[in-house]
Amino acid sequence: MTKLLIVAALLMMSLPLQAARPIDDIVAVVDDDVILRSELNRALRGTPRPAGVSKKMHEERVLEKLISNKAQKLAVKKSGVKVTEAEIDEAVALIAAQNKITVTFLKEVLQKQGQDYGAFRKNIGEQLLQRNFQRKMLSSLVQVTDSEIDDYLALHGSKAKSKTVTQIHSRHILLRTGETRSNKAAKMELQEFRSRIHAGESFADIARAFSDDTASALNGGDLGWLSPGVATPQFQSVMNRTSVNTLSQPFQSPFGWHIVKVLGRRKHQGADSAARDAAREKIQQRKIEENVALLTRRLRQQAYVEKHLDPAE
Repeated sequence: MTKLLIVAALLMMSLPLQAARPIDDIVAVVDDDVILRSELNRALRGTPRPAGVSKKMHEERVLEKLISNKAQKLAVKKSGVKVTEAEIDEAVALIAAQNKITVTFLKEVLQKQGQDYGAFRKNIGEQLLQRNFQRKMLSSLVQVTDSEIDDYLALHGSKAKSKTVTQIHSRHILLRTGETRSNKAAKMELQEFRSRIHAGESFADIARAFSDDTASALNGGDLGWLSPGVATPQFQSVMNRTSVNTLSQPFQSPFGWHIVKVLGRRKHQGADSAARDAAREKIQQRKIEENVALLTRRLRQQAYVEKHLDPAE
């Protein structure tokens, strides 16, 4: 018996090393995380291949979607955005109310369907986390102009008292700070941009290339005509004291570091009431939803990515 065990051990030792293949291959590296072959296979099973698309191309597209999702999840984690139990409770109660049932009955329905209530709440929490992150990243960057509010109120027949305000038209460049950029570095970069603009470079071109304001960057940093109260107090204060066609010094707001160029000032007469605030909120929410895809692309571009798909597959 002992001799048989020794022979068996020698046979196992003589097997080729490549036989010890990893159980789950890595198909992509995204920053400090990975995507496994098993994850990709699950996604492929849940994503029908369109007609005329090769198996390899379909696999590439599905992997790209996984990479984008992973990049966003990592960005959410680094942002520090949280979701409270109260928010999840409220969302669950809303789902129950929309289905005209109680939360208790909702739990019973989930149990009958073989779904775990804890997993259901976890899924709701992940969705709320994504929503809160998107709002944090985009709400400060999505600007709503008075003309858009006027059009919205006219379309929906809302009226409010008239008031004359001073609007300011400006462009800006935003640099966010964090793990990869300190306050000092952001301020120095903006000083360099000021020098380049004073030397003749286009403010709009620099904003498109470098601004972290994903909403206004495509328009060269143009924020349109802003009424008092739309921008943060720090931003409003700098705009108020900056002359027309003049560049501000770098300054800090809750969203990062900016430089601003004021393009003009004008008196504007329009409605000023709760109706305008409600209209602004609705327009801003619509714009946030429209810019989610842009935010996802930006996060994907900023992430470090390595793909390890087998070319022969």
